[in-house]
Amino acid sequence: MPPERQPRTQRIVRVRTGCWSCRRRKKKCDETRPICAGCRRNDLQCEWPLTSSERRISSATHDAQGLFSTDRKSSHASSGEDLDGMQLPASPMSARHSSCSSSAGLSAVFEEPLAQAQVPVTVPVPIIEEIVEDVPIASSEAENAIATSQAIGHVLPRTMSMLPGYDPESYGLLSHYLSNTADVMANGTTPINPFLVQIVPLAFSSDLLLQLVIAQSAAHRAFRRGDDSDAVASSHYTKAIQLFRHGVSDFIEGKESNPLMLLVGALLMCFTETAKGDMTGTVFDHLSAAHTLLVKLLEQSDTAVPRELKDFVIEYYVYTATVSMISIDARLSGQLFLNFDLEQRARDILRTQYVGNLCGCWLELLLLIPCIFDLGRQWMMDDAPSTLPTADEMAMFASVQAQILRWSPYSFVEPEVYLAGFVFQQAMLIYLYTSLGGYTYAPDGMYRGLVQTAVTEALSYLEKISPQARINSGLCWPIAVVGSCLEHPEQQDSMRARLTAMAEHFGLGNMQRTQLLLEAMWELSPADAGPWNICRTMQAKQIWISFA
Repeated sequence: MPPERQPRTQRIVRVRTGCWSCRRRKKKCDETRPICAGCRRNDLQCEWPLTSSERRISSATHDAQGLFSTDRKSSHASSGEDLDGMQLPASPMSARHSSCSSSAGLSAVFEEPLAQAQVPVTVPVPIIEEIVEDVPIASSEAENAIATSQAIGHVLPRTMSMLPGYDPESYGLLSHYLSNTADVMANGTTPINPFLVQIVPLAFSSDLLLQLVIAQSAAHRAFRRGDDSDAVASSHYTKAIQLFRHGVSDFIEGKESNPLMLLVGALLMCFTETAKGDMTGTVFDHLSAAHTLLVKLLEQSDTAVPRELKDFVIEYYVYTATVSMISIDARLSGQLFLNFDLEQRARDILRTQYVGNLCGCWLELLLLIPCIFDLGRQWMMDDAPSTLPTADEMAMFASVQAQILRWSPYSFVEPEVYLAGFVFQQAMLIYLYTSLGGYTYAPDGMYRGLVQTAVTEALSYLEKISPQARINSGLCWPIAVVGSCLEHPEQQDSMRARLTAMAEHFGLGNMQRTQLLLEAMWELSPADAGPWNICRTMQAKQIWISFA
């Protein structure tokens, strides 16, 4: 048996003399000038650092700021000039700047210069350390030392990528997501943006989610540019759909047991439709997939998924599912996206006074939407509806109304969130009051009085919220409900101006399409308008919206 190796007791001291080629190759140099034996033997260029006297002479020719000379000619093979005589690229670090948005901590790493700031690295770190020690660098250029070391010899720089397999365009889109898209997707009710702290880490561990984040950003950017046929957005979204289908196949075949990535992927696809303005009702397909995956996820133990992430996913789904129900024709479909188990999970969150960046402080109100939808569906699908609702229908009506009127926003939330809660409350009352088909509708009847009172209250709260406030990103649903009942031209003008300002500021397609929908509804008679006719107007005008 060979003897065991003895542990090394002495530290290896790297020689800091010798030519650059030997240092890079980590070989001992015999220091023969002008060409050492190693370079002669391997037919390499032999370059030498300046001596102390040469540095003093060279530094005297520089200005007081220590800037590199730009008019010296490079002749590495014959003159043996050092790095001081080379024109060097500026460090990408100097081009980065922090964002003033709530995502500053992450967007500082992925700002727009990201597409150009792919740092080529060809020199090993130990060599870089030696170069920094041997070459005098002004203090203002200390952060450029690593970028400076890249230009040694005639070695062509090689790109180092943080996203292997993704082109520079993807860097720009990721930058746009971190500094822009993630901000407008969240309503700003909490200082922590889950679209950054929850979604981004998952995206860097999943090709599907990363592709969806990029696709969502591309859709958002395309809408801002007014380009409905943006090829980049379409390409990334197509790739994301392909990855999603592949992931579903693996999940069905048992190759993947954790549905988390697929679930978040399905929800991200819902919000991609929000960013571009869902024109075909695709969001319902994504919701159906998300429903199945969420049920599977909740069957797993809490240790499989962090509590904060699971709460956010539940909020994400509940919000998207409930506000999307208004787009379903209750006369033709009884489809519900929220079963009893999911509702109970959401109510468990409510016990902690949960405030989220999608449901704000009004999650309790959103959980009543399926109840109201089912109430209206039963009334409208009756083959021979009676003049008056049944006793059971009136009992359900009274119970839901009491819950809505009893609700109030948490006192500890921000003022804009507090006001937005009251906007949702009035919109819920309108949705409830119109659920039984306006059985007592008359120009001066009780039905009209109840609706118009809620409309007036909702508009008064909306006027106190700036159209540029982040909370507006979650207000398309109540705005559509309230707006569908506006009868006076001045009220319609005010809502039109608000939606225009919101779309210009946030760049979300669902805001623009909400305005198009309301424009179509304002042409109808009051009896044919209202929130329960939103789905019919969408079908007639082919204006499909993801209200999420």
